[in-house]
Amino acid sequence: MTLSLKKNVIAEPSVAGWYAWSYLLPPHTLAKYLKNHYRTIAESFVANPETHRTALRQARFQGGPFVIEEHEGAYEKVAQWFETTREQYAPLLELADAIDELELKILPEQTGASMESVYQQLPEPLAGRVELFYNRDNRTPDYRFIEPLLYSSPYFDRSLQQIRFSEIAEDDRKFALTTPVLEYTPEQVLVTVPLDSELLDVVFRGGLTREELDRVTADLGIEGERAEVFKAFFEEDAAQEPPADDVMEYVGHACVYVRHKGVSFVVDPVISYSGYPSEADGRFTFDDLPDRVDYVMITHNHQDHMLLETLLKIRHRVGTVLIAKSANSSLVDPDLKRILRVLGFHDVVELDDLESVETPGGTITALPFLGEHGDIRIRTKCGWLLDLDGKRVLFAADSTNVSPQLYPQVTAAVGQVDTVFIGMESVGAPVSWLYGPLFPERLERKVDAGRRLKGSNFEQGAAIVDALRANSVYVYAMGQEPWLGAVMCVEYDEKHPAMIDSDKLVAYVREGGRTAKRLFLHETIELKP
Repeated sequence: MTLSLKKNVIAEPSVAGWYAWSYLLPPHTLAKYLKNHYRTIAESFVANPETHRTALRQARFQGGPFVIEEHEGAYEKVAQWFETTREQYAPLLELADAIDELELKILPEQTGASMESVYQQLPEPLAGRVELFYNRDNRTPDYRFIEPLLYSSPYFDRSLQQIRFSEIAEDDRKFALTTPVLEYTPEQVLVTVPLDSELLDVVFRGGLTREELDRVTADLGIEGERAEVFKAFFEEDAAQEPPADDVMEYVGHACVYVRHKGVSFVVDPVISYSGYPSEADGRFTFDDLPDRVDYVMITHNHQDHMLLETLLKIRHRVGTVLIAKSANSSLVDPDLKRILRVLGFHDVVELDDLESVETPGGTITALPFLGEHGDIRIRTKCGWLLDLDGKRVLFAADSTNVSPQLYPQVTAAVGQVDTVFIGMESVGAPVSWLYGPLFPERLERKVDAGRRLKGSNFEQGAAIVDALRANSVYVYAMGQEPWLGAVMCVEYDEKHPAMIDSDKLVAYVREGGRTAKRLFLHETIELKP
């Protein structure tokens, strides 16, 4: 008899006490989010919890900077945690102050003269860890981080990394990004462990004897009653069905699973749990994955496309992770390849626009991806064109057709695409919702409202489909699956612009005699030539 985690046990990673996402791994981005976002949330909650409670009674404030109190006594636990961690987080706040000094004081004084002497003005946390330069106008100063030196500095502290195990009883998840990840109840077990630890692979792989489970529990530092709670998260293994070949499954949101000639692909892994009475019938869960996922393809570095909670759970299965060419080494676009390696993924491959990798029976090609990032300089994004013996599928993610000339040129370069998956969240959040803590100064409200994290509207989406001459079109990545609640707060009714736009696109494609559908929960999709 062997044991594995129950299907309804969730493992929520955290960094510095907050639900972990990719920008909380690099020290420089973590520092800025702590100073300009998370600390503000915690201070506000501790000072006036009723403000948070009142705000969260209104739907329009869901997903805002408010702490959610799911459990009795949560206020006391957050207040105590916030007070006891001040000293631990002080170095990161010093790093954030140093970045502000560079951006708001030192660089604005540079107008084109040599920067050689400016290096001597750098505050200590940045000295030797940044490069200064001018943009091509020879007047606008800028800089980049030398990221490996930040990761090897005291500002990268693995002791800030934790993971919380607990059981859930339904699909719906509370928004997790603004509430500290603590042990609120005796049924939760919070473990301080580096997120790249092989111990986590042992836990998630399962198949443990009772002696092995005892050993890994001890190695994780879990003792006493907490050890008994942790071991109760495991159950006896059941027989698994072998994976089917030549399948394409919509898993939810932007996640699609493909298996062809024994090779498996997962795009933007966000996978639901199961094992509780209220689960949606027939969905794709972790149990449906094969023992090995040959390729994980990440379209861009947002929480709903690169979900650490899912990635860590499947890490032991993953062969190669494919990402867009990265390494801007800026606050808004940190090196994603390095982030993934810090998370324990060893085989990470970057592809530039129109670059490909060969796979058995086909290729994977990175295609340009515009929009959805509020007009800030983000290089780490692409669509993935998967060729399966001539059947060509594009995962366009949230590509916004802001340049109508792009996709005709893409088609001229790569040829017709048979099937297109496209996101159509045509409103999106203001750019500051995600990136605001990284900006040196607050954006004007009007400017912020006009720069959105959005996908294509009907006209833009139809132009993409027509340019690619697609026979099948699937609208996805709409954030409607209930398990997306941890990282998204999107609720549409039939009058929402995103629903209207996507309905119009589906109707437009069908009127032309082609296949189209807006996807939800789960769908098995025929691989059409």
